[in-house]
Amino acid sequence: MRYAAAMRVTLWCLTVAAAGCQCSKSEAAFDAGPSGPVPTAAIQAGVDAALAKRQQGDSLAASTLLLELAAKARAANDVAGEALALHRAGDTLLDRHECGPSRKRYLEALALHRQGNDRIKLGLVANDLGLWSKHCQLEEAVGWFSLAMSYRRGDDGAFGVSANNLGAVFWNINRPEEANLAYQEALVAAERASDPVLQRKVLANLALLWVLIAEGHYDFDPLAENAPIDALLESDAGVDDLLRALDARTSRFDHDDTEPRPI
Repeated sequence: MRYAAAMRVTLWCLTVAAAGCQCSKSEAAFDAGPSGPVPTAAIQAGVDAALAKRQQGDSLAASTLLLELAAKARAANDVAGEALALHRAGDTLLDRHECGPSRKRYLEALALHRQGNDRIKLGLVANDLGLWSKHCQLEEAVGWFSLAMSYRRGDDGAFGVSANNLGAVFWNINRPEEANLAYQEALVAAERASDPVLQRKVLANLALLWVLIAEGHYDFDPLAENAPIDALLESDAGVDDLLRALDARTSRFDHDDTEPRPI
């Protein structure tokens, strides 16, 4: 991309991002699939209380309560409640940079949601594992955000959030062409969802990325050696392949004292 042309496009993106795009909805989105069962009222109330402790800055007490709730839900055969408590326990453990225990709880929640094929919650957990990766093991982030996008097809707003996250990861690991592809996917999804806030975020990211490319900060084409991200998202078979590849990394986080990887 020539510098002058890149700057013209960049300025357009920044102008649109600042103004906010109002895009009409496209044809009806594909059905993302029904949500699974909900937790019992008692478990939901307990989770809410734990999250209130987290908001107050006491993530340790929140983690303890959430793990107790997960055990109670398991004993009562409340799969949805157990999955919710484990998922939020992953969040609170990550607050304290406990990478191994946090990953373990997220994976347990993911496995429970897979039992019921609850794609909405599967997408949420996979996206949170991508956020976990940005703090603990950056090389896993591409796989988790790609997995989240696979589960979130049909939910344009959620899909766009994960695609934008994936673009940021590609950018951070110096793979600009793939970052551009992910941001373009995110922009299309944001337009379909008529989400001007997400559109502005993606347009700003694209603008800054194109400036860097135009200024010659990237002098290689990673797509010459790496498959486009669409190859990861073609079918549910791709989901299984991604999970197998990510599961192979579990042994890295067997110990509770695992330290976060510096970014």
